[in-house]
Amino acid sequence: MRIQLLIASTLAALGSACPSTWNCDPPSENYEIDAALTQADVTEIIDSYGFATREEITCEIACTYAYQRDQGWVASSPTACTFSITPNPGEDADAQIGSVQCEGTGYEYFCEGRRPLGHVAAESDGRSLGAYLGRCAHLEAASVAAFEELAAALEAAGAPLRLVSRCRCAAADERRHAALVGALARDRGVEVPPAERRPTTPTLAEIAIDNAREGCVLETWAALRAAWIAEHAEDPEIRRVYSELAADEAEHAQLSWDLHAWLKGQISQERSDAAESLLRASLETLPALALAQSEVSPPTLGIPPMLARTLAQRFAAGLAAAA
Repeated sequence: MRIQLLIASTLAALGSACPSTWNCDPPSENYEIDAALTQADVTEIIDSYGFATREEITCEIACTYAYQRDQGWVASSPTACTFSITPNPGEDADAQIGSVQCEGTGYEYFCEGRRPLGHVAAESDGRSLGAYLGRCAHLEAASVAAFEELAAALEAAGAPLRLVSRCRCAAADERRHAALVGALARDRGVEVPPAERRPTTPTLAEIAIDNAREGCVLETWAALRAAWIAEHAEDPEIRRVYSELAADEAEHAQLSWDLHAWLKGQISQERSDAAESLLRASLETLPALALAQSEVSPPTLGIPPMLARTLAQRFAAGLAAAA
């Protein structure tokens, strides 16, 4: 599979030519909500999604908005949803003009950045561009340890030298990424928290299963997302930096798939089947994850939630067909 070609074709299909994840297991909960929507809420949804009218708001969007507003967490696609809105509301911003009832699974955060096993998450809040860049820089720094850890484990297992070398090159890339994105964050008054992790010695089977989701799906999605931001972010300096990141992240995504192919031959059939099943399941949930991820990202990055979901749908289909 050639990841760069798939990224290019996916972007081209939608009119365009971090950040990745590793060991990402955010706190989650099952939720049921019955929430009121005010005129101000509806206006914010329209502005956030770039809608022209309130009629474009779907039940799923209203649910994820209300859950984020009330809980502060991120909702995946709801499993049940009912939505209503007044056709001709007045002008009072605080007046209730709709409601949404839904249930599903909510997550405290969505991960970006290939984290080492044993990663210690840093506290972070805020949806400003500076806060977002600070989180990304922190995770780029964590990715250095992730690739160094991976290189050491592969070398100890007698993996081909080319795979070990590519992991070490990826670590060097991530060190440079951390400096570039960290500078963007500090320019906006945000200090980047240091990356910390607990010592761990993963087995090849653990690496294979983790890589199937975090590398082959989420890291690969992050490469496409970086390429889109490089074209569409409002800030030219962010476009320049993400252009450099996108090229490297595509190489890291390719490495993930090449590792997937090698690792499956080094572990038991049972564990290999588990890695493959997790990969397929992760591809199925990628559109919902992409939607939620963009809902908590600054709109100035140029990737609104519904577009992110469409990109992820196309990309997941392409990855599944080529896998």
